[in-house]
Amino acid sequence: MASAGDESPPLSRADMASCTERVLRPSVRAKPAILLVRWGGRRLLVKDFSRNSWLLRHIYGRWIVAHESRIYAAMAGLAGVPAFHGRLDAFAFAVDYVEAKSLKTLGRRTVPAAVFDRLAALHASLHERGIVHLDSHQCSNILVTPQGEAFLVDFATSLRLGTGWLARRLLLPFFAWADRLGLRKLKARYCSEPLAAAEARSHKLLWALGWLWPFTAVRRLRRAWRKRRRLPQPAAHQGHGENQRQGDQDHH
Repeated sequence: MASAGDESPPLSRADMASCTERVLRPSVRAKPAILLVRWGGRRLLVKDFSRNSWLLRHIYGRWIVAHESRIYAAMAGLAGVPAFHGRLDAFAFAVDYVEAKSLKTLGRRTVPAAVFDRLAALHASLHERGIVHLDSHQCSNILVTPQGEAFLVDFATSLRLGTGWLARRLLLPFFAWADRLGLRKLKARYCSEPLAAAEARSHKLLWALGWLWPFTAVRRLRRAWRKRRRLPQPAAHQGHGENQRQGDQDHH
């Protein structure tokens, strides 16, 4: 078994068929297959582009696997990030499987504030290593164990900016702010405790400014439209229709 941070293959491609417990997600368009594998007495999560189209796996897949492998290797030993167990080949890599639920499945206003404190500390540790996640505003990228431990996953859009003068003075402050903004958005939505007054004011201001960004504005309008379409018809309308039908029958 490869140790965390080691890029030697934890298992061979030939062993995958016999070691795969189940397919958590099949490959869909640009998304790779996600497989749960038991190997060497532990459960691993394998991100595998080998089942995608030839063009996609050889261009996009190769780049993502190499990119995420470098990011995971740079985060070796960091609590709150699944341990990296190497690349199978150019199209797949493996990390520890974490028995946890995503924020999306936990529901709003149900997550203790301590979880977000741990996530803030995790982001700070990433930034100390010159790494920014850039997709932590997605609730599916944050996992919470039954014990309240928080994990950050999916580093496909992450950047390793380094720790040099340029990164620390110019790049990291800007991109780290984006990470903190995404985490604050999730905290406002999922935390079981209300935000502090200063956090709440800042969140409201940034939410309002979001309307100035066309992509954000369109996404909000689409979400509101979908929610409106899912709303049930008011009971009064239903009762009116029944009365009208009864009146028609009496008339006849």
